[in-house]
Amino acid sequence: MSEVMVQSIGLAKSFGSNEVLRNINMEVRRGEVTCLIGPSGSGKSTFLRCINHLEKHDRGELLVDGVMVGYDLRNGKLYERTSSEIAEARSNIGMVFQRFNLFPHLTALSNVTIGPVKVRGMSSSDAKERATELLRRVGLEEKAEAYPSQLSGGQQQRVAIARALAMDPKLMLFDEPTSALDPELVGEVLDVMKDLAKSGMTMIVVTHEMGFAREVADSVYFMDQGIIYESGDPQEVLVNPQSDRLKSFLSKVL
Repeated sequence: MSEVMVQSIGLAKSFGSNEVLRNINMEVRRGEVTCLIGPSGSGKSTFLRCINHLEKHDRGELLVDGVMVGYDLRNGKLYERTSSEIAEARSNIGMVFQRFNLFPHLTALSNVTIGPVKVRGMSSSDAKERATELLRRVGLEEKAEAYPSQLSGGQQQRVAIARALAMDPKLMLFDEPTSALDPELVGEVLDVMKDLAKSGMTMIVVTHEMGFAREVADSVYFMDQGIIYESGDPQEVLVNPQSDRLKSFLSKVL
């Protein structure tokens, strides 16, 4: 079992003539929390989407748990994996988006059970037991029969986290999970993420919450214009920035 969960080597991605990722080199070890910070449009979310092949990278290598993402190397050539192979790999990676993306016609409990039943083939009774446990973990057991429209933004995001965890992922990706929330609801979601970090889950988090990054992250990467400008221990990167670009960014967000 590889100690390195995510490895990016010279990763590049363009949309037309716009190069959004340029030579991204990153290593996330098993059980670590890595935070990606930087201004909007810096490539953070695109990189996250490349990790589960929601976006296809153009150059470089990307591996999750030692396996190349989206492609297979045969006789020196890259071949894209089949849709079913990609779906299987993606099912091992939980992702929580800015918007909660819950199924509006399903209760909180059903939102959490649908993945294990449909994708993993878990029995309804086992899935319900697991979902109830996860809703309890995120503090929402009493909201099991509520529909998304009956939940606050923070509650919906916590259900989304429970839904991702229900697939028993080896890696969790968070794409600015608190950016769509009212300020007073941010803390309840961050508390769940802190608990998840303490449990040893490998996490990559795109965030503007510098306090969370400083407190929870094992490493921080500052990105701008598709480039990693600085990376390292959060206490060093956030407290003692070396580049003028990071100093300018932190002066606006801290």
